[in-house]
Amino acid sequence: MNKAVLSIFGSEWFGISISTLALAQAFMLLFSHTHYIYLKFFAETLTFLGLIIFIVIFILWVLRVLTSSGVKLSHWNNLTRLSFTALIPIVGFVLNYQLFFLFGFNSITAQISLVNYFFEYALAFTIGIMLGYKLYTKEITQKEINYAIVIPPLSIGAGIFLAAPLMSYFRFSYGTIIYFMSIMGIGIFFFLYIFIGSLALSGHVTAKHQESLPTTMLPVGIASLIVINLLTITNFSFIQGVALSLNSVKFISILLWGFELWNFIVVLFLIITNPTRGQLGIWAYGFPLGLFATSTIKILAFTNLEFMYVAFIVIIIVMLILWVYAWLNTYIIVHSILNIDKVGK
Repeated sequence: MNKAVLSIFGSEWFGISISTLALAQAFMLLFSHTHYIYLKFFAETLTFLGLIIFIVIFILWVLRVLTSSGVKLSHWNNLTRLSFTALIPIVGFVLNYQLFFLFGFNSITAQISLVNYFFEYALAFTIGIMLGYKLYTKEITQKEINYAIVIPPLSIGAGIFLAAPLMSYFRFSYGTIIYFMSIMGIGIFFFLYIFIGSLALSGHVTAKHQESLPTTMLPVGIASLIVINLLTITNFSFIQGVALSLNSVKFISILLWGFELWNFIVVLFLIITNPTRGQLGIWAYGFPLGLFATSTIKILAFTNLEFMYVAFIVIIIVMLILWVYAWLNTYIIVHSILNIDKVGK
């Protein structure tokens, strides 16, 4: 594989892995609700597929950095690619959680996961700081102001997936620290989303770049992640006087779910009326929809409203269709890369 072909593999390719893991998460939730064992087998297959894809993309990405001059600076200076780098800690959080779900805890894996949690959290936090620094100091092009820049704040909030089982396992030892970091994470990604998300929305509405269209699904992910964090945090209370009222959280969760539903329907219309071809950005639909499915099943647990379950099934069907659609687009991209490679030779 020559340098010209290798240069294609930037951080945006990590979207393939996290979208596959998001689909696995949706089927895990469906298995937990229905207890159909074949759903668990399918979820396991998707989890390991997501892991393999991540390893392959990570190797190609590192090789690109090592073999191409100026790549480090290009990632540092390009807000979109810098933002997509934050998919790495998201993969770390979600994949670690899914392996726990499938194979359970033991003392060794719990300790390894604890180290992984702090590492991924620090990485997400660092990338968020880098993004903030660039937003305040860099001369930014209009094309860079898109919803991809909300991924770093999103990555901090995604830590709740791994935080929940770790808090249950370690309780008052490391559990208190993780509890504090989780609440802090809610503040970071919520208020950063208000600032950065508004900036991103303004940029997309003004420029309307076709390649950034899939990232319009990210507000669904942000709202869903707030719901997931709040409902999870209410199950723990490690710091005296720091607790949330479950009834208030339920009320807020339903309010946020309404916004999720609105944005979900709007983006579906965008997908139908603005079909894309040969764009890697389509993978940006996956993770936000996985979060939407998770928040929906959590709200279903305390409302027992049948239409919520119908909505959950619809979300999974849409995720599966878009996952296949994204693979078709990826095939077009890879096919063109291989043609370039043949011409180069």
